[in-house]
Amino acid sequence: MTYDNVDSTNARTLVLPRPMSNPQGPTEIPVKSSVVIVGANGSGKTRLGTWIDLESSQKNLVHRLSAQKSLTLPEICSTSNLDAAENTLLYGNPQSGQHPEYKIGHRWNSRPNTILQNDYEYLLIYLFTDEFDKSIKYRQHALATEQPGRPPETRLDIIKRIWESVLPYCKLIIGGGQIKVRSESGATTPYSASEMSDGERVIFYLIGQCLAAKENGILVIDEPELHLHRALQSRLWDAIEAERSDCLFIYLTHDLDFAATRVNASKIWLKRYENGQWDWHLVPANDEIPERLLLEVLGGRKPVLFVEGDKGSLDYFLFSHLFKAYTIAPCGSASAVINSTRSFSLLKQLHDLECCGVIDRDYKSDEQVEYLRGLQIFCLDVSEIENLLLIEDVLKEVALSLNRTDTNTIVSQTKEMVFTQLQKEQERLISAIVAARVEESFIQFDNKALGETALIQALNKMFSHINIPNLYADVDNNIKKILNNQDYPAALRLYNNKGLLPQVSSLFGFKVHELTDFIKRLIASKNSQRIITVLRNTLSELRDLDNSKKS
Repeated sequence: MTYDNVDSTNARTLVLPRPMSNPQGPTEIPVKSSVVIVGANGSGKTRLGTWIDLESSQKNLVHRLSAQKSLTLPEICSTSNLDAAENTLLYGNPQSGQHPEYKIGHRWNSRPNTILQNDYEYLLIYLFTDEFDKSIKYRQHALATEQPGRPPETRLDIIKRIWESVLPYCKLIIGGGQIKVRSESGATTPYSASEMSDGERVIFYLIGQCLAAKENGILVIDEPELHLHRALQSRLWDAIEAERSDCLFIYLTHDLDFAATRVNASKIWLKRYENGQWDWHLVPANDEIPERLLLEVLGGRKPVLFVEGDKGSLDYFLFSHLFKAYTIAPCGSASAVINSTRSFSLLKQLHDLECCGVIDRDYKSDEQVEYLRGLQIFCLDVSEIENLLLIEDVLKEVALSLNRTDTNTIVSQTKEMVFTQLQKEQERLISAIVAARVEESFIQFDNKALGETALIQALNKMFSHINIPNLYADVDNNIKKILNNQDYPAALRLYNNKGLLPQVSSLFGFKVHELTDFIKRLIASKNSQRIITVLRNTLSELRDLDNSKKS
């Protein structure tokens, strides 16, 4: 085999049909070692793989592995003529190598999109024939020269090497037309390859099929993650790609976790398939939106709401239930939400999806809140999302659901506790808010100033806007006003303390974190309409946008 030392850094080209939404768009995409085509079920992935295999100008280079395949292994395998064995495997007929256009009838039985591929026996015949052919040539050379040298590595040798690196607890025993497996976990009796697990068999199959592809060929793999444990997927395909660095790998998948394992691959989002045409888009590199998140929101096909936290966070839970017309995309931090929303809005040529973001208010000024609103990024009317569960109407709904008769007492006690804690932490809160205002002033520094004098002037100008005594006094007066007026909504808007909700939990007779869990169960229940309405009303701008999507 001569493909071992091919330089995989050289750019290649993948030919695709013109995208439906851009009839003048590209048909050739420059790529490197691999391409991942991601699309939801029904988006036409298999049909696109078939087109690449049977209709594209590169079809003579393509070897396609169907998602629908039989994994039945014969107990014993014979050998054949090497060319006939290769033609049977690649084209479905021992003579088809001279007429690859017959592939659709012989290999795919005229049903290339739906047929259950049953070629494991053909693969084994090809592999054992390759083994036999190389062994005969090696023996003949050794007899003729009396200098045997090192035996050549056969395709079965390579499969054994990769297979055992992926499954280190097992060893393959190959010989005499048979394949057996010996477990390294204590069992001493080898078992037949026909008794392998689906995962063990598919790993052998995938390695063998990829080794059979033509030199400098194109491998199209439909559902490469099928039957494979997630922990093995990356290890297997990394090893196969390294072994066949001469080939272009094209993966067709709906699995975003698998797509994420192909770190340096070109990514294509397949939006839809209609009337023999595909709407596909090359996914651009974007530093602001993680690739997996970008693919997920594109595949969601709904307007996108970027939120803080992750999929286990309170943010994700609440917004998933409050705004079902949106794909909820958790980004982590508030700055990531801002950057993701802005970046996604700039990718309009890639999608036709509306997007917006929602973040905690934290210590943002009214001017900041208004600026972000202009970017379709909305701030909660509370300091942090936990405070949403402390608003008066939510507390009343919880009490009503618990059939409490002391609702007003619980609400009054909650307010008293919040004001008491706010007063205790007044200095900490003032300092944090003033620090945030100072940090906000830093963005006024003119970083384009040229020369020492200009830089000093820019710095002095920035500092002239920072008056800590005045800032401190303003915030102090605001907090005193909230406390004097017992302004509960204003307190929740300003005061960030994740310890408030656990303290309120005891007022309902719950343990520390049980109140949050109860509210989440209430929101997810069939009787959730009232509390969802209450929470949606606190986010009127998002509520109105959501209603417009549903109408």
